[in-house]
Amino acid sequence: MKKIVMTLSLILCVAAFAFAAPLNITKKTGNYTVVSVFDKNPATTGKNKVNITIKDGAKSVEGAKVAVYYSMPAMSGMPAMDYKVIAEGKGGVYSAVLDLGMSGPWNVDVKFILPGSKEVQQTSYSIDAR
Repeated sequence: MKKIVMTLSLILCVAAFAFAAPLNITKKTGNYTVVSVFDKNPATTGKNKVNITIKDGAKSVEGAKVAVYYSMPAMSGMPAMDYKVIAEGKGGVYSAVLDLGMSGPWNVDVKFILPGSKEVQQTSYSIDAR
């Protein structure tokens, strides 16, 4: 009986992680809203996919150039970690993979240039990798 209870508990824990809601972060920059949806919640060390949507009102912006900069500040005995990845756009959704080298707080900057513009716009947030 104890083995059955342990097995069922393990199955429930695995199912809870498997069906956890993605990590959604919404930030406003100027007239635009940037929605970042991470495939893992919480983010984990290693590869984390993020889908970014830039919205002008209710409409998704297509054809933007989007780059994601992510960093972890220097800690005692460790230098700062700084990375950049270009997001690939399709249908108004820009996808990138962030490879988080260790657990802890990461700073994320989403920078983008809208079609027909030269102005770089940016929004920033932090995620905590586990």
